[in-house]
Amino acid sequence: MIPKDKHDLAAVEQLKKADAEFVIPILPQLLEWIQDMNWPIAEPMVELLLHYPNEITPLVEEVLRGDDDMWIYWCLVSIVPKLPFYSKLVLADAVEKIADLEENPFNESNIEAAKEALQSFEP
Repeated sequence: MIPKDKHDLAAVEQLKKADAEFVIPILPQLLEWIQDMNWPIAEPMVELLLHYPNEITPLVEEVLRGDDDMWIYWCLVSIVPKLPFYSKLVLADAVEKIADLEENPFNESNIEAAKEALQSFEP
């Protein structure tokens, strides 16, 4: 049931109906589908992922601590602000590190997205 391409919306719909026991083990692969939010599959995938906040939080943290700037940006904009407060607490250190980076032409959008995401951390 992992989507075959960026247009495989039917797979996302099947995943939404699937049991958590099936979906949870493939969450790392599903998170990859938000590497570019311009893909048709990306927004429905975000909706699906947000049904599993406890399970995706460590996966999102791994992305935030990585070096894929576009994926980091989309996690900061599309996932982090929509997570429950307790998940945001887990991610706070990683988001703050991004927000505190020294700006350069390659990371300024991530720094701004991190600062905006931190505003959503207030209960």
